[in-house]
Amino acid sequence: MTKSHFSILSHVYHRIMALEVARQITGGVYKSVRPAGSDKEDIVIYAQDFISRAGETARVKIDIYSSPIFSSRADAVDMVPDFKRLEYLSGLIFDGIDEVFYAGCLSWVDSQRFSREDDMFCCHMEICVSLRGAF
Repeated sequence: MTKSHFSILSHVYHRIMALEVARQITGGVYKSVRPAGSDKEDIVIYAQDFISRAGETARVKIDIYSSPIFSSRADAVDMVPDFKRLEYLSGLIFDGIDEVFYAGCLSWVDSQRFSREDDMFCCHMEICVSLRGAF
């Protein structure tokens, strides 16, 4: 039995929707596409693989978007990342996904990094999902 690209995407989506982070963000949780022009905190999930048998691993990317905060020093105003907020939101996902067995799959966080995405800042989390046993 296989777990398709779409079913892996749905698996991670439902896991995140069950976490407190889904109620904490100002935007939404989306599969593969973030709404154009969104200036809210959003979570976007991208499945990169499929699983063809038990024990195989698929990679999933989760992007957490957060608005910048404004910092003023002397006469300059600059947009800076709200690292506290990004760390808080990513921590909620990390705690709910890292080394968790859910619906026949084991998931864990493989890596995490921060970057600027246009006018927003983003935490990129790479997670792995592995099928354990038959489903």
